[in-house]
Order: sequence, then C-alpha cells, then structure tokens
Amino acid sequence: MTVRARLMLVATVAITALLGFVAVDAWGDWQQQTRLRNDSATGELGGEASLPLFVGAQQERRLTAAFLARPTAAAKARLDEQRAATDKGVASFRHLSGSKLETERRHKWEYVERVYTKLGGLEENRRAVDARSGDPDEATGYYTGLLATMVEFYQALSAMDDAQLTQETRPLVGLFWASEGASQEDALVAQARAAGRMSAEDRRAFAAAYGSQRVMYRRWIAPYLPPKDKRTYEDIVSSKSWRAVQRIESDLISAPATGGAIEALPRSVGQWDRAFGQVAKQTAGLNLSRTQGLLAHGYQRADEIRSEVFLKLGISLAIVIALAVLIFGIVRSVTRRLRDLQRRAEETATRLPAVVERLQAGRSVDAHQEFPRPHAGRADEFTGLEEALASAQHTAVRVAGNQAADRRGFAGFVSRTSTRALNLVGVQLDRLAELEAKYGQRPEDAPVLEDLISVDHPGVAVRRHLDNLQTLAGGHTEPYTEPKALADIVHDAAAETDAPERVTNKVRAQVWIGPRAVNGLIHVVAALLDNALAYSRSAVTVTSVTPVHGVALQIEDMGTGMRDEEYEEANAKLSTPPTFESMALHEDGRLGLFVVGHLARRHGLRVRLRPSDYGGTTAVVMIPHTIQCPEPAAAHPDATPAPLPADRREPLPVRTAPPLPPQDPRPEPAPALPSPGGPDTDPSAPSLPKRRPQTHLAPQLAQPPAPTPAYDPERDISPEEIGATWGAWQSANRAADSAHHEDMKDDKR
Repeated sequence: MTVRARLMLVATVAITALLGFVAVDAWGDWQQQTRLRNDSATGELGGEASLPLFVGAQQERRLTAAFLARPTAAAKARLDEQRAATDKGVASFRHLSGSKLETERRHKWEYVERVYTKLGGLEENRRAVDARSGDPDEATGYYTGLLATMVEFYQALSAMDDAQLTQETRPLVGLFWASEGASQEDALVAQARAAGRMSAEDRRAFAAAYGSQRVMYRRWIAPYLPPKDKRTYEDIVSSKSWRAVQRIESDLISAPATGGAIEALPRSVGQWDRAFGQVAKQTAGLNLSRTQGLLAHGYQRADEIRSEVFLKLGISLAIVIALAVLIFGIVRSVTRRLRDLQRRAEETATRLPAVVERLQAGRSVDAHQEFPRPHAGRADEFTGLEEALASAQHTAVRVAGNQAADRRGFAGFVSRTSTRALNLVGVQLDRLAELEAKYGQRPEDAPVLEDLISVDHPGVAVRRHLDNLQTLAGGHTEPYTEPKALADIVHDAAAETDAPERVTNKVRAQVWIGPRAVNGLIHVVAALLDNALAYSRSAVTVTSVTPVHGVALQIEDMGTGMRDEEYEEANAKLSTPPTFESMALHEDGRLGLFVVGHLARRHGLRVRLRPSDYGGTTAVVMIPHTIQCPEPAAAHPDATPAPLPADRREPLPVRTAPPLPPQDPRPEPAPALPSPGGPDTDPSAPSLPKRRPQTHLAPQLAQPPAPTPAYDPERDISPEEIGATWGAWQSANRAADSAHHEDMKDDKR
C-alpha cells in the first residue's frame, strides 16, 4: 500500500469516526424528539380525551353514593342521566386513544390498557348499584379505583424525556390528584346529605381527602405552575366559592361527632353543591389549560430538539467537509512532496550507475552538476530529506570516485607488474624453446629434452596466470601481426592444455580471425577446453557451425554435467562478468568465469553453456563478423604449429567430478587386423583384384577441386547479404511447405 493510500485511509477513518460520533449524538437527540412527540400525541389523544371520562366518573360516583343512601326515583333519574354522559366519555376515550392514535406513536400504552381493563367492570358495577345488592362502599370504591388508574396514566405521561417538561408535569399530576380528592369529598357530602348523617368511616375518608388535596395545592401545584396558570390558580383560591368550600370542609371536620359519626350535619352543608360546583368547574378549566399547555410545550420542545439536530448536523457536516478539504489538501501536498522525493531517488538509482561507470572509465564528474541541491524555499521535514538525499548523492559520487581512482591505480600497478613478469617469462620460454630445439636433434639428448619440457610446463602455467592478471587488470597483450585461421586457433588453444592429445579438432569452417582478437579467442577456447578436459575421461570434440550472424565453436565433452540452476548461474556470470567486490563477497577465488566473461565482452563474443546430449556439457562460442577478416593471400591452412606444453587450466563452473581411476600413461595397442597371408588364407586361391583410388568416380568428380578464392569485400557478397538471402530462402521454403500441407488436406477431403 502506498503512502498516499495510507494517508487517505487514515483521513477516511478519522472523518468516518467523526461522522459516526456526530451521527450517534444526533441520533440520540432525534430519538428524544421522537419520544417527546409520541408522549405529546398520546397525551393529546389519550390524556385530553380522557378528561370527559374523568369528570363523568367523578359525577357518577357522587350520584351513585346519593342513590345508594336514598334510592328515590329522582336520584335514579339523575344517575341515569349522568351514566349516559359518562358513556359518551368512555366512547370518546376509546375512540380517540385507540383508532386515532398510530401504533408506533402509542407511547406507554400499557397504562391505557389498564384503563380499558378497569372500564370492563363498569356495567357490572352499575347493575349491582341498580339492584342494591352490593356494599355501597364497594360500589363507590369502583369509581375511585377507575379514577386512580386514570391519574396513574396521567402521571406516566408526565415522565417525559426532558427535564424541563418533567418539571412542568408535576403541577398537572398534582391538579389531577387534588381534583380527585375534592371529588371524593363531594361524593361523601352527597352521600351524607342523602342519609342525613356521616358515618365515622366516611368522616375519616373526608378528612383524608381534605388533607391530601390541600397538600397537593400547597406543595405540588402552586410552586410549579407557570405564570399564566398560576394567575388562574390564584383567582380560584381567592374566589368566594373557594372560601365557601373551605368553610364547609372546616364545619364538617369540626362538627360534633358521636362515636366518630356526625349525626347532625352542619347547616352550611346546604351551600355545598353550588360552591363546589363553581370550584370544580374552575379547577377543571385549570386542569384542561395545564394539560393543553404541557402538550403544546411538548410539541414545541420536540420541534426545538429537531431544529437543534438539524443545526448540529449542518454544523458538523460543515466542519467535516472543512476538515476533509484540509486533510485532503495536506495529503495531496505530502504525497506531492513524497512523489518528488521518489522521483529524485529513482533518478539517482538510474543515473548513479552511469556516473559510477564514467568514474571507473577515468572521466571526471561534477557531483553538483549531476545531482543539484534543492532550491532554497520553505524549510520543513521534506526539505531536510531532500538535503539529506543530495548529501548522500554527493557522498556516493565522491566515494565512487575515490574507489575508481584506487581501482585504476591498483589495476595499473597489476598491469605493469604482470607485464614485466610476462616479459621475463617470455624470455625464459624463448630460451627454453631454443634449448629444446638444440637438444631435440640428437636421440642421445632425449633425457635432457625431457627435463627441459618438464621445466617448460610451469613456465607456461605462470605465463597463463599472468595473462589472467593482465586481462583482469584491464591490460592488453601484444596482438598478432597477421590473421589466424579458426582451426589453427583451436589447435593452439588445445596446445595450451594439459592433454592436447584428447582434443579432437573438427573445425571445418574457413574463417579467419583478425589479429587483435586472436590472443583473446585462444585464451577463451583454452579455458573452455581446460574445463571440458578436467571433467571428462574421453575425448573433447570441437566443431564449428556457420549461422547467419557469424561462426560458432561447439566444445563438447562427455563427462559429468551440471544442474539447471548451475548452468543458469554460470551463463549469468559469462554474460555479466562479476566484479572484484562480488568475488570477494562470495569468497570465490576461481578466475575462470571472470576471465572468459571479460574477454568475451571485450571482443564481442557470446559464450553459453548447456547440457550435452551425452550427459556432459557443451560450450558454445559465437564469433561475430566484426572480428573476422578475409583470408590472407599467403595463408597455408595445412601448416599448423606444433603443440606446446601447457598448464592446467582452472575449471569454469563448479562441477563435482567423480574420481578418475588410475590410468596407464602408455597408449593402448590398436587391435590387430587379419593379414592377407594369415593362416586362414588359401595360398592356391587366386588373388583378389586391387582397387585404385577415384577410378570409380565420374570424370567430373575425379578432377581436383579448384582452390577457394580469398574473400574480397569489394568483389564478393558480404556476410550480411548472405544472411538476408538465406532468411528469404528459408521463408520461401516454409511458405511452400505450408501450401503443400494445405493441398494434402484438400485432397483427403
């Protein structure tokens, strides 16, 4: 993964995380406003619709208590009329809180279900009241339980998901509980007036209802009412009706009692219905106003929260977009600077080898011109990196220059030293040659000649090693003054080996090598022959092939081969000769591949090793036209120099040769052929006719062949023209073969 991709990934993750935090926060606010809307919707359709039922149940409880205390026809008529009004409230509550409210908005619906469950026993309670078969307290207690369930429903709705709204719901719940307490007082007063007395239990219930609704008004309602509703509340508590109700409540609580029961009701009780009716109407209006105000505030608060969510999302998105633009700008700037650094580093990797080669070739290099320092600009971390890269480039050029100078100096030293040593060895070998020629004329001097030859061997070995040093040091040996035939070059190379008699020279190509390349080619072929002879117990065959692009020598042995990876490694070293550093790094002291590779590069040769068909190795030396020359006029192909004793050439690739069995240095005798006069020959038989050479040939073939004229580049066709003609001839042959095969297919069809 690129640096740009990593930075983009980090930026994307950071922006995504920020968006996630914003989305989570906004989702919580959105859920809050949704719950507020659901609370408000449930309160509007469920709570507001239940107010007629709430008031109707209170009135029906009051009339039921009066009817059960004095069951007159008039009381029954008023009760039936109130029951009809209560039924309308029940129908409205079921309709508005049920079918008109969507299912997903039915918040805290279990409390509505409780009211529905409680309403299921309304008809049964009415039948018991009509039959006067039950306990009057149980009959009125049913309504009290229904009203308590409805107040619990209001209290559940008041627990909204907002602190401010929750605080506003406290007085509303208190109003309903206070209204229920006042309604219980009204029912007890109606029952007492119908019976003409108030039992001790009813008196205690009256006192409890009085205390609860007074506590509600003082502690839970008045302190928390909003300004508008608080003014309404103050108008109610300062009215004559409110004071009349308080006076009647005090009279009942302080009335004389016998055994806890009030046998004679106070005279002020007669004013109860008018005063309580006005107070009840005013408190019902306050309850409705507070309920509507709370619901409206709930919707308003939900709208505010939704607006806050949109505003928060908008601001967050703007911040995220700004951050994204900033981050992407920074990433783009960083990646651009990194790309510039990468480009400079790639240019360094591309140009530095060429600069080093120029330094190694002895040419001067200006490091500041080749690798200029960055222009002065803003100072940041990337500028420091560019300065460090430029310093590293200049240091590399300086170190490479020093190394190249040291290498040239060392190479010059080795070349001069090896040249002097070669001159001395050459003088020694010339002197040995003179002595060999002197003592080789007489048979009695054969032991001396043998000793001279034994001294000649190490001298030749020293000369060859000095030749290797001369080649590796970049020096050049004295070139030949005349061209040399390729077959003679192979013959001379075989003479440089330890066993020239095991080299079979089958070179038939009439090719001549230019004087400047003769020494190098002899050196290459000798090294390859040394390698082949070292790992083969049989003869090594040298053949020639004449392709279009030159001539190829094939040196084939039947010894032990190498693995495929070893061939690949050897060919890689031949195509790209290793340096002194790589040889030192691999602790490789063998110079064969090194020398052959350098000579091949110097003269344009191509040397490759491949497996032989006989299990050994075949070395192919491709000799280009560039080092070939025409045959000289005074050439004598049959005259070959005598084989010279040679040293043991070091093998090129690493091959594991099996141990050779001890051999008898004496040549094996040739098998005897049966003589014509042997014991199986009949002397009386007539002699066979004798064959004369070339008498069976045609007259044209019996003539000796005409001498091959020397190559003249101005008169004869050039090798390039021969290659082009040969390629055209091959293309025509392939086209003819294809047409012939197509005709054969058509005939078969």
